[in-house]
Amino acid sequence: MINLSIIIPSYNRAQYIEQTLNSIFEQKTDYKFQLIVADDCSTDNTVEIIKQYQEKYPNQIILLESEKNQKLYKNILRAYAITKTDYFCVIDPDDFWIDELKIQKALSFLEANKDYAIYATGTSRLELDGTITPFITGELQDSNFEDYLNCKAQLGHTLGSVFRNVIFKNGIPKSIDEFTSNSKENSFRGDSFRSIIHLHEGKCHFVPEVDGIYRMTNDGLWQDSVLIQHELLNCFFYIDMFKYYGSKYTPLFIRAYILYSQGIMPHIAKEIPMILNKNERTNIVKKIKEAEQIFKKISEMDKNSKKP
Repeated sequence: MINLSIIIPSYNRAQYIEQTLNSIFEQKTDYKFQLIVADDCSTDNTVEIIKQYQEKYPNQIILLESEKNQKLYKNILRAYAITKTDYFCVIDPDDFWIDELKIQKALSFLEANKDYAIYATGTSRLELDGTITPFITGELQDSNFEDYLNCKAQLGHTLGSVFRNVIFKNGIPKSIDEFTSNSKENSFRGDSFRSIIHLHEGKCHFVPEVDGIYRMTNDGLWQDSVLIQHELLNCFFYIDMFKYYGSKYTPLFIRAYILYSQGIMPHIAKEIPMILNKNERTNIVKKIKEAEQIFKKISEMDKNSKKP
């Protein structure tokens, strides 16, 4: 029986993906694992490299190819849809593990502690100049969803987290598939979303050991953007999470508003001109106005609900 699915959403990472794959197949573990590589129509030789590894490990790699580029959310969603194992994790095709016991430690803990949904570890960052610096750090800590709402939870980065498959084992839930939002594809694509929806179902055990390296490349979805874009994505992420859970977790809404009022509005005049692409500037202004309308609408609803 296969215990773990390792999802790799790939796009044009031929120069890095071999190191990623090697770090996976060098794992020393009693548990069986498979790779689900969802390639988003790479135009370099990423797919050819993956197929070479398929020949070497014929029963361990599932390759999902695409005839057109569909962006990260739709690409990774098709991997989630076929993830039926008890556990899963995600590793980007330019990052890599450095602990050959990564899988063994994570699954041994989760097997012995059924009330936990996440096993997370520390992560270091490989800078553009080749130096390695701390990235995700923290103390040994157990967290639950209430801790998260109170900004006290310690969670991991993408390649540091292993999840009990309590969300996708029976396919994509309707709560995800039917969720409507203009920002859904950004909010539901990454590690923050995975961490929250699994923390809602069980605790997270964070171990401060560094067992993975996050590579800086300057052309990633997150790395190739300025601060106001980060804050805007985070703002809509919390708005979407607030809506996702039926507007019952007010701290999520408050966190979104703090980002809007303190992390976005004071920096508009300085940061928007730094974005060279005119269409991107226009889109950011549009999203800021959309956020403003959302906050007004929800505030008005809250006031009306308190009227006698």
